[in-house]
Amino acid sequence: MKFSISIIASLLSTTLALPVKLSNSTSNSTNSQEIVGFSDDFMKTWTDVTYPTIENCNATQIKLINKYYEDLLEVASIARSHLINEGVDEAFEHWFGDDGNPLTVLGVIDNIVEGKKDGALYRCDDIEGSCASHPTTWPGYHRVNASQETVICDLFFTSKKPIEDMCVIGNITDVGPKKFAGIDLFHRFLHIDSINKGFIAEYVEEKDELVEYAENNSSFAVINTDNILYYLAETYALELTPGGCLGDYDALSK
Repeated sequence: MKFSISIIASLLSTTLALPVKLSNSTSNSTNSQEIVGFSDDFMKTWTDVTYPTIENCNATQIKLINKYYEDLLEVASIARSHLINEGVDEAFEHWFGDDGNPLTVLGVIDNIVEGKKDGALYRCDDIEGSCASHPTTWPGYHRVNASQETVICDLFFTSKKPIEDMCVIGNITDVGPKKFAGIDLFHRFLHIDSINKGFIAEYVEEKDELVEYAENNSSFAVINTDNILYYLAETYALELTPGGCLGDYDALSK
């Protein structure tokens, strides 16, 4: 079944009560739609948001992916604003140290939102069967022989949370930033070579290693995926509530 733009636009605008802004073109692939952007205050941060294509996902999955892409844009907007206005503050030092380059982090955020996404694709059909073979552990995966494609597994839709749940379901250091679907989508872009530019990667992932990078290897902290994700989550939490909900940072290095 091929969903028409008008059907999806109507469905999303009715369900989310937000104005819908479609991206410039639509794919001709079967059951394919462009990601839908949303107009809201945080969107004023960006002048040229770029979107991947959604393919072989059902109407509910498309609706959720669009909502979570909106989350990505909101989290990125808050982090960008915080970085510009606060600079090397405590949140920055937590994940990048006091001598990390804030312009590198700013560039990563801007590139994720406005960088070229030619050929970038979200698909829900588990084309390689890895979702089925890892039903409780893989929310998604990147295709080895089609590096622009991200497969979104059923587990993504059942286990990830909207950003409205931040500071409600637990501290960030307890649940992790990738628990939130929008931040997880941000992270998945950093697996795509044309977006990570061969620099941004998951060099380390354990929390104590992230802190060690911030304290002793800031040049890598600013290009390490998980350090960036924790910064996104912490700055968003600070926007939600005074003091945020990071959790016990000092315990991470013990």
